[in-house]
Amino acid sequence: MQTNPWGTIRFTDKIALITGGASGIGRATADRLAAEGAHVIIADNDPEMANRAVTEIQETGGKVLFVEVDLADDESVIAAARTVAKKFSALHVLVNNAAIARSGTIEDGAWIPNWQPETAIGLRGWVLITQHLLPLLKQEGSAIVNLSSEGGFLGRPGGWVYDAIKSALVSLTKTMAYEFVEYGIRVNAIAPGWIVTEMHFGKAPDPAARKKELEETPINSCIMKRRAGPEEIASAIAFLLSDDASYITGQTLHVDGGRWGMSIGR
Repeated sequence: MQTNPWGTIRFTDKIALITGGASGIGRATADRLAAEGAHVIIADNDPEMANRAVTEIQETGGKVLFVEVDLADDESVIAAARTVAKKFSALHVLVNNAAIARSGTIEDGAWIPNWQPETAIGLRGWVLITQHLLPLLKQEGSAIVNLSSEGGFLGRPGGWVYDAIKSALVSLTKTMAYEFVEYGIRVNAIAPGWIVTEMHFGKAPDPAARKKELEETPINSCIMKRRAGPEEIASAIAFLLSDDASYITGQTLHVDGGRWGMSIGR
């Protein structure tokens, strides 16, 4: 079993698929679930990064494999689900995480070319892969976590497409919870605040320096005055996926350092 600094073992012999599991919150979640005994499936469209994640998880004793998928391509999604079905008779965990974020204000119209790829990957693709994995998810009962965002509740200039998608995922989570409850499937969402991931530092001239800057610079947008690490979101995801959350479904958990606990105007 993978080295486990958390001390909990809640997913022994469970099969867990994470979209976008090669980096960021997805990778941290893959690490966490593997450490707690799950056989992790990293579903991603970046083979190089995914294979590196597989190697690193295996080196620490985790069980993991990579399935390539492009959530913007229906045939790729269907093929990935078929691959999983050939290897496993049941799926116990699904984390819908993969997404892209591009900027563009309403006025400048820069959002127009962003609409299709962002919604195809971050909304339509999530529904499609869930649909095609549902026969496996129904076999032994399961739990699903969808990754929303604080942006889905706040709205931000230049990011309306991404934020609208993240808002839609809150409604989608409730719909899935209603539709899948008869199969013993729970569905919840996480709405992270500002998390330090490759999305924020990966394209910087010096990614390591930018990452360090983000981690160490205080912020005033939440009570805790700092950004989170992806492993902190992974911990919340693992909780909602586990039997510790057996009576929680259709909910969105804000993991944002207290942003929603701040007084208005602060």
